[in-house]
Amino acid sequence: MEKKDTNTDLLSRLLSKRWSPRQFDDQQISKKTISQIFDAGKTSMSCFNEQPWRVILASKDDPHYNKLFECLTPGNQQWVQTAPLLGVVLVKKHFTKKDKENRHRFYDAGAFMAFSTLKAVSLGLFVHQMAGFSVEKVHQNFPIPDEFEAITCFVIGHAANLNSLSKEQREQEQKRTPRKPVNHFLFGANWDESYLDASHISSD
Repeated sequence: MEKKDTNTDLLSRLLSKRWSPRQFDDQQISKKTISQIFDAGKTSMSCFNEQPWRVILASKDDPHYNKLFECLTPGNQQWVQTAPLLGVVLVKKHFTKKDKENRHRFYDAGAFMAFSTLKAVSLGLFVHQMAGFSVEKVHQNFPIPDEFEAITCFVIGHAANLNSLSKEQREQEQKRTPRKPVNHFLFGANWDESYLDASHISSD
Protein backbone atom coordinates (compact mmCIF):
# COMPACT_ATOMS: atom_id res chain seq x y z
CA MET A 1 0.00 0.00 0.00
CA GLU A 2 1.32 3.43 -0.92
CA LYS A 3 2.10 5.57 2.08
CA LYS A 4 0.11 8.81 2.21
CA ASP A 5 1.97 12.08 2.53
CA THR A 6 1.70 13.76 5.91
CA ASN A 7 1.30 17.50 6.29
CA THR A 8 4.95 17.61 7.31
CA ASP A 9 5.95 15.86 4.06
CA LEU A 10 3.88 18.35 2.05
CA LEU A 11 5.41 21.35 3.80
CA SER A 12 8.91 19.98 3.31
CA ARG A 13 8.26 19.55 -0.41
CA LEU A 14 6.96 23.10 -0.74
CA LEU A 15 9.96 24.51 1.12
CA SER A 16 12.38 22.56 -1.06
CA LYS A 17 10.63 23.73 -4.26
CA ARG A 18 10.60 27.40 -3.29
CA TRP A 19 13.14 29.58 -5.01
CA SER A 20 13.29 33.00 -6.69
CA PRO A 21 13.56 32.73 -10.49
CA ARG A 22 14.42 35.68 -12.69
CA GLN A 23 12.92 34.26 -15.86
CA PHE A 24 9.16 33.75 -16.15
CA ASP A 25 6.79 32.81 -18.94
CA ASP A 26 3.96 35.13 -19.96
CA GLN A 27 1.12 32.89 -18.79
CA GLN A 28 -1.55 35.04 -17.12
CA ILE A 29 -2.66 34.43 -13.53
CA SER A 30 -6.38 34.44 -12.77
CA LYS A 31 -8.06 36.54 -10.10
CA LYS A 32 -9.12 33.31 -8.40
CA THR A 33 -5.49 32.22 -8.08
CA ILE A 34 -4.41 35.66 -6.86
CA SER A 35 -7.12 35.51 -4.20
CA GLN A 36 -5.99 32.02 -3.11
CA ILE A 37 -2.40 33.21 -2.70
CA PHE A 38 -3.23 36.17 -0.50
CA ASP A 39 -5.99 34.35 1.37
CA ALA A 40 -3.20 32.10 2.61
CA GLY A 41 -1.06 35.11 3.48
CA LYS A 42 -3.75 36.69 5.62
CA THR A 43 -3.76 33.65 7.96
CA SER A 44 -0.26 34.50 9.20
CA MET A 45 0.37 35.78 12.71
CA SER A 46 0.79 39.47 13.57
CA CYS A 47 1.26 41.47 16.76
CA PHE A 48 -2.16 42.19 18.34
CA ASN A 49 -3.61 40.78 15.11
CA GLU A 50 -2.92 44.18 13.54
CA GLN A 51 -2.37 42.67 10.07
CA PRO A 52 -0.36 45.77 9.09
CA TRP A 53 0.30 44.75 5.49
CA ARG A 54 -1.19 46.24 2.37
CA VAL A 55 -0.37 45.28 -1.24
CA ILE A 56 -0.51 47.24 -4.49
CA LEU A 57 -0.66 44.74 -7.35
CA ALA A 58 -0.47 45.23 -11.11
CA SER A 59 -0.62 43.01 -14.18
CA LYS A 60 0.89 44.16 -17.45
CA ASP A 61 -2.61 45.02 -18.70
CA ASP A 62 -3.31 47.39 -15.83
CA PRO A 63 -2.89 51.14 -16.49
CA HIS A 64 -0.86 51.56 -13.27
CA TYR A 65 1.67 48.82 -14.15
CA ASN A 66 4.22 51.27 -15.58
CA LYS A 67 3.89 53.52 -12.52
CA LEU A 68 5.01 50.59 -10.38
CA PHE A 69 7.56 49.25 -12.85
CA GLU A 70 9.43 52.56 -12.99
CA CYS A 71 9.97 52.39 -9.22
CA LEU A 72 12.37 49.45 -9.68
CA THR A 73 16.12 49.76 -10.06
CA PRO A 74 17.41 49.37 -13.66
CA GLY A 75 18.89 45.97 -12.80
CA ASN A 76 15.53 44.62 -11.63
CA GLN A 77 13.67 46.20 -14.55
CA GLN A 78 15.72 44.07 -16.96
CA TRP A 79 14.33 40.75 -15.76
CA VAL A 80 11.02 41.71 -14.11
CA GLN A 81 9.47 42.32 -17.53
CA THR A 82 9.05 38.57 -18.01
CA ALA A 83 6.69 38.20 -14.99
CA PRO A 84 2.92 38.70 -15.39
CA LEU A 85 2.32 40.24 -11.93
CA LEU A 86 4.23 42.98 -10.14
CA GLY A 87 3.49 44.18 -6.62
CA VAL A 88 4.70 46.20 -3.67
CA VAL A 89 4.11 45.46 0.02
CA LEU A 90 3.43 48.32 2.41
CA VAL A 91 3.02 48.36 6.19
CA LYS A 92 1.06 50.48 8.66
CA LYS A 93 3.42 52.30 11.01
CA HIS A 94 1.25 52.48 14.14
CA PHE A 95 -1.21 50.21 15.90
CA THR A 96 -4.84 50.98 15.10
CA LYS A 97 -6.18 50.76 18.67
CA LYS A 98 -3.47 52.84 20.30
CA ASP A 99 -1.19 55.60 19.09
CA LYS A 100 2.01 53.59 19.40
CA GLU A 101 4.55 52.64 16.77
CA ASN A 102 4.31 49.03 15.67
CA ARG A 103 7.96 48.03 15.59
CA HIS A 104 6.93 44.47 14.67
CA ARG A 105 5.32 45.54 11.37
CA PHE A 106 8.21 44.39 9.17
CA TYR A 107 8.37 41.02 10.90
CA ASP A 108 4.62 40.56 10.47
CA ALA A 109 4.65 41.57 6.81
CA GLY A 110 7.48 39.10 6.22
CA ALA A 111 5.35 36.32 7.69
CA PHE A 112 2.45 37.39 5.47
CA MET A 113 4.61 37.17 2.36
CA ALA A 114 6.12 33.84 3.46
CA PHE A 115 2.65 32.30 3.78
CA SER A 116 1.60 33.82 0.45
CA THR A 117 4.76 32.53 -1.21
CA LEU A 118 4.26 28.96 -0.02
CA LYS A 119 0.68 29.01 -1.29
CA ALA A 120 1.92 30.27 -4.65
CA VAL A 121 4.43 27.40 -4.79
CA SER A 122 1.64 24.92 -4.02
CA LEU A 123 -0.17 26.27 -7.10
CA GLY A 124 2.87 25.85 -9.35
CA LEU A 125 3.89 29.51 -9.18
CA PHE A 126 6.94 31.36 -7.90
CA VAL A 127 7.48 34.64 -6.08
CA HIS A 128 10.63 36.74 -6.35
CA GLN A 129 10.89 39.55 -3.81
CA MET A 130 13.10 42.61 -4.32
CA ALA A 131 14.73 45.28 -2.17
CA GLY A 132 15.93 47.14 -5.28
CA PHE A 133 13.30 49.84 -5.72
CA SER A 134 12.68 53.48 -4.84
CA VAL A 135 10.47 53.89 -1.78
CA GLU A 136 10.13 57.59 -2.57
CA LYS A 137 8.94 56.95 -6.11
CA VAL A 138 6.31 54.46 -4.92
CA HIS A 139 4.91 57.14 -2.64
CA GLN A 140 5.08 59.73 -5.41
CA ASN A 141 3.32 57.53 -7.97
CA PHE A 142 0.48 56.25 -5.78
CA PRO A 143 -1.98 57.94 -3.37
CA ILE A 144 -0.60 56.21 -0.26
CA PRO A 145 -1.53 57.59 3.18
CA ASP A 146 1.39 58.89 5.25
CA GLU A 147 0.69 56.18 7.83
CA PHE A 148 1.95 53.52 5.39
CA GLU A 149 5.42 52.83 4.01
CA ALA A 150 6.61 50.64 1.13
CA ILE A 151 9.02 47.90 2.20
CA THR A 152 9.50 45.42 -0.66
CA CYS A 153 8.51 44.73 -4.26
CA PHE A 154 7.79 41.31 -5.74
CA VAL A 155 6.70 39.47 -8.86
CA ILE A 156 4.59 36.33 -9.25
CA GLY A 157 4.58 33.98 -12.22
CA HIS A 158 5.32 30.59 -13.73
CA ALA A 159 9.03 29.86 -14.05
CA ALA A 160 10.20 29.85 -17.65
CA ASN A 161 11.05 26.57 -19.37
CA LEU A 162 14.84 26.26 -19.14
CA ASN A 163 15.00 25.05 -22.73
CA SER A 164 13.65 28.41 -23.90
CA LEU A 165 16.48 30.36 -22.25
CA SER A 166 19.95 31.30 -23.41
CA LYS A 167 22.91 29.42 -21.94
CA GLU A 168 23.72 32.37 -19.65
CA GLN A 169 20.12 32.66 -18.45
CA ARG A 170 19.89 28.89 -17.95
CA GLU A 171 23.04 28.84 -15.80
CA GLN A 172 21.73 31.72 -13.70
CA GLU A 173 18.39 30.00 -13.12
CA GLN A 174 20.00 26.70 -12.13
CA LYS A 175 22.25 28.36 -9.57
CA ARG A 176 21.10 27.93 -5.96
CA THR A 177 22.34 30.02 -3.05
CA PRO A 178 23.54 28.01 -0.03
CA ARG A 179 21.81 28.18 3.35
CA LYS A 180 23.67 28.48 6.65
CA PRO A 181 23.45 25.47 8.99
CA VAL A 182 21.17 25.73 12.03
CA ASN A 183 24.21 25.74 14.34
CA HIS A 184 25.23 29.04 12.77
CA PHE A 185 22.27 30.95 14.23
CA LEU A 186 20.65 28.89 17.00
CA PHE A 187 22.36 29.74 20.32
CA GLY A 188 21.93 28.97 23.99
CA ALA A 189 23.35 31.00 26.89
CA ASN A 190 26.55 31.87 25.06
CA TRP A 191 26.67 33.82 21.83
CA ASP A 192 27.98 31.79 18.89
CA GLU A 193 27.71 28.55 20.88
CA SER A 194 25.29 26.15 19.26
CA TYR A 195 22.25 25.37 21.38
CA LEU A 196 22.00 21.95 19.77
CA ASP A 197 25.55 21.09 20.81
CA ALA A 198 25.36 22.57 24.31
CA SER A 199 21.83 21.60 25.39
CA HIS A 200 21.07 18.47 27.39
CA ILE A 201 17.72 17.90 25.66
CA SER A 202 17.17 14.68 23.72
CA SER A 203 18.60 14.57 20.19
CA ASP A 204 15.58 12.60 18.92
